[in-house]
Amino acid sequence: MNKVKRRLSILFLILTVISCSASSNPSLPDNFNNCRVSLDDALATLAEIKSDNSLNFEYRIVREVTDRDECIDMILGTNLDQGAELQNGLLVDLVVGVLQGNVTESVKDTEYDLYLSQLNEKGLIERNLIDSPLFGDGMPIQKFDGMGVITYIQFENPLGYEFIFSEAEGRIYGVNEDNLTLLIDLSDITIRERESGLHSFEFYNNDIANYLLVTHSGIDKKYYLSSYLIENNNILKENKAQLALFNINDNNVHFGGKILKNNNELLICLGDQNSPGNSAKFDSPWGKVLSLNIQDSFSNPIQDIDDERVTVLAYGLRNPWSCFMQDENLIVPDVGNSHWEEINVLSNLDKLSEPVFFGWPWFESYFDANYKNSPVQEDIKLEQIKTTKFPEYLFPHGNDYCAVIGGTTLANTSKWREHIFVGDFCTGTIWAISLENNSKLKILEKNLIPFSITTINDSGKDSLLIGTTSGQIFELPLP
Repeated sequence: MNKVKRRLSILFLILTVISCSASSNPSLPDNFNNCRVSLDDALATLAEIKSDNSLNFEYRIVREVTDRDECIDMILGTNLDQGAELQNGLLVDLVVGVLQGNVTESVKDTEYDLYLSQLNEKGLIERNLIDSPLFGDGMPIQKFDGMGVITYIQFENPLGYEFIFSEAEGRIYGVNEDNLTLLIDLSDITIRERESGLHSFEFYNNDIANYLLVTHSGIDKKYYLSSYLIENNNILKENKAQLALFNINDNNVHFGGKILKNNNELLICLGDQNSPGNSAKFDSPWGKVLSLNIQDSFSNPIQDIDDERVTVLAYGLRNPWSCFMQDENLIVPDVGNSHWEEINVLSNLDKLSEPVFFGWPWFESYFDANYKNSPVQEDIKLEQIKTTKFPEYLFPHGNDYCAVIGGTTLANTSKWREHIFVGDFCTGTIWAISLENNSKLKILEKNLIPFSITTINDSGKDSLLIGTTSGQIFELPLP
């Protein structure tokens, strides 16, 4: 009997040890929901848990609008079940209550401090654009007002205009000495809802004739890259050719649509259509940079990513709607989800041997994007994660910054020749970045442009042309 008791005691001890071992990691506190703990206290608790238990997990702040006064700056919930085990590699989303259009300074400051802490932990603080030094005292000069949402501006053109610009509604105008000329109106075949509309244009010569190329979302649920013949400085709407057309979904966001010439081919930068899995898989053109051989597409349009005239240069992108060239490199600003904005570089385009993966939907910048769906097989996902090319520069959604906007280089200036220019949609801040010298300068301080900026372009002089959501065009002389 004593032997039995001794064996039972030993067994009980073993089970106790196993039980304790199995539950050695701490758990998510039970009060992290229903507005029972403040954001500051929740962050302090998680920091203490990490430190005391030598754990390496990430946490971030996610805003959610609430109409409950008692929930302002309080934790509404998390992405984890209450009491969930905290372990290495985990991402904890803290959902904090905010008022519509009135986020408290406390939340803003707390967010930014957390972002800076995360950048410091990864040794990335020098890549943060927000803290760039201010260079000069540039002030934007308004050139036009009262237009629709400005989507793109280009000074180089075969029609002799000072510059040409497009509206999202589907119209393209030429400008000479502050006079406007309507060049083409596609509003009757362009759907305008949320981010849908006319997105970009480019001029193209195939040694037979000059063409205007346009990207826009059609009223028939197709996304079009179309050409229009130019004769006697007139753009002929009736002489339309569809060069490429892709299916679009009902989300009406994340189109991208920027088109660029690269030698004899055409580049197009496409967003993920708010379906993140598109970016990781190769049966969809969305969330990618494509190179299109359009020589024979005037009579036979491209309709599928499997078309032999399509080459995938890059994938893993969320919404690269303002990419631009710098010499042989493609600069790809990619709009983030809720936390980070990216400035990516696709180097030496003509020497690429395989597509470059930029991280989405597994990464937002250098950080876990917390995407749990499986658009690709696990082995493919692991390979994508392993080969991710991370951004050269970034900035967080802190201090009212929200979305990266491209962008241009300056062709006709020696002082700024090596720089690229990008901005932020919400604040109107504009930066000049030298990738060669690893330097970043703020050349337009925040909030000097009163409306959200949509495009930043070369003026052909020592200045930038800037479009806005409110239909304004500004010129920014450079310091």
